[in-house]
Amino acid sequence: SPPKIPEKATLVFEIELLSWMSKDDLFGDEGVVKAEIKAGSGWKAPKEGEEIRCSVTAKAADGSIIEEKSDVEYSLGSGTFGPLSKAVDKAFKSMKRGSEVSLTCTKDYMYGDERPDGGSIDLTLHELYEVKDVSLSKDKSIMKKQVKEGEGHESPKDSNKVKLLVVAATDGTVTLPGFTSKTLEFTAGSGEVCDALECSVLEMKKGDRAIVTCTRPASCVETQLGFSAPASEKVVLTVELVDFEKGKDIWSMSEEEKVEFGLARKDVGSALFKQGRTELALERYKKVMDVLSYIDNFKDDAKAKAKALKKVCELNKAACHLKLKQLQDAKKACNNVLKDDRQNVKALFRRAQAAFGLYEFSECSEDLRHVLVIEPENREAKVLLKQAQAEQKKEDQKVKGMFAKMCKGLSSPATAKK
Repeated sequence: SPPKIPEKATLVFEIELLSWMSKDDLFGDEGVVKAEIKAGSGWKAPKEGEEIRCSVTAKAADGSIIEEKSDVEYSLGSGTFGPLSKAVDKAFKSMKRGSEVSLTCTKDYMYGDERPDGGSIDLTLHELYEVKDVSLSKDKSIMKKQVKEGEGHESPKDSNKVKLLVVAATDGTVTLPGFTSKTLEFTAGSGEVCDALECSVLEMKKGDRAIVTCTRPASCVETQLGFSAPASEKVVLTVELVDFEKGKDIWSMSEEEKVEFGLARKDVGSALFKQGRTELALERYKKVMDVLSYIDNFKDDAKAKAKALKKVCELNKAACHLKLKQLQDAKKACNNVLKDDRQNVKALFRRAQAAFGLYEFSECSEDLRHVLVIEPENREAKVLLKQAQAEQKKEDQKVKGMFAKMCKGLSSPATAKK
């Protein structure tokens, strides 16, 4: 018989929680109750439209398997899992890499009246694929899909030395002719590799593996990999960031070091511009402006050099924007120069070019006349002024014709009767 406990004795119990199961009513109607089987790792959870690798098993109320998808790629919101998609999408959005959950569902979140008793859905999130537009113009011409996460939180920055392994290069299915897998060593941002690789590496961490899809052929020509001409309308590169040398942080640089860094990157931008790599050149000039964004506390000598360098970079930015048909941005860059240097011929002429492209012929002519006051023999200004005046005359004739029609309509008998 069990031992007798004396009357009025105080009992002390030691309790150990061995495990517990977290449950969550996903829609607040008890239609889908999520029970966590295994916690995941990391902090990222997939979002609508992002790709994942997962396993999904749908079971009847009696536990028998209805359908099973193992280790498949899935885009949240795509509806690929049919009637299960609503519950599956909601659950995945709260899961981390490696998570396993079980969803207890009513018929409304599974197969409807076909299976009135509902059932359960077991989910495993194997991998999250972060897909990002890394193209310079943000037109989705270079898309990077992370398929393996690396280590740490830092990525290479402009001018850092990097080692990038290019594992594969295909047109989406077949290996590109002449391709050779290779580890490329280059200085990020300096144009030593094609734009597809330049753009991707700055968005990777050490050990990251990614699939880079480039739909602009000129951006993925890379002689070091065996193809010196556009190899395909679409090029798919599998890359891995082996290592990179972290350079000196901008915030830790002295005034002189910032100016020297800026001068070096400006020169890189100028070389890229001459090569026709306008977008990459523009990024270099923007970087210099970022480095020298706060110079009020610089010593006089460093401040003077920094101001002169910023002016050159603004003018070069304007030239890039003009070439890229980003006319409003070109005007803005010129205005930044002219607010401190109203007689700057390059800024006046480039602003005039932008105004011409925007059909602002009056403003264009005004800037060109200003240029010719400063440089009476400026041939380019004379040619453009003549063109602007001719276009303005055409516009005036159009307006005059429209006004005449309006006046004729107002004075017509039908109008008078009204």
